[in-house]
Amino acid sequence: MTIEPGKIIDLISTKQTQYYVLWAGYTTVQFTAGSFGAKETLSHLVVYAVLAGVWMFNIGHLGFVLKCVEQLNKLTIALEAALRDNKQEFETAMKSALSDMGVGLYFWRTFGATRGHSSYFMNSLVHFWIDICASAALLWRAGMLPYAS
Repeated sequence: MTIEPGKIIDLISTKQTQYYVLWAGYTTVQFTAGSFGAKETLSHLVVYAVLAGVWMFNIGHLGFVLKCVEQLNKLTIALEAALRDNKQEFETAMKSALSDMGVGLYFWRTFGATRGHSSYFMNSLVHFWIDICASAALLWRAGMLPYAS
């Protein structure tokens, strides 16, 4: 396998773009969910249905984000090996990166995983924080939380 740092950088750039697009789409969904039916009075049944759908999306989406993080971490290890001109480590890292190019993973698989360049924990924390805030906004607007107006 020939060491070509430029091609690895291309792969990393593409994967980073996918990562940022995932976050942009996700943010749109969360703000939409938080303001769902802004001018309407929402029944509890409608609120529960929206929350159920949004949380299924949230869990699936987090799997996509964490898979991107995993792939970026593996590609970064390959790039570092390429820059050190370590052919053996480069080949091992590239095989690891390319052997599992799935689109998602179950978020609990990352518990206890080796921390890479990008953190599974921080991505999960931010994701769940936004999930909870958007859900609370919807519940509050529907008058289903204490101190709701």
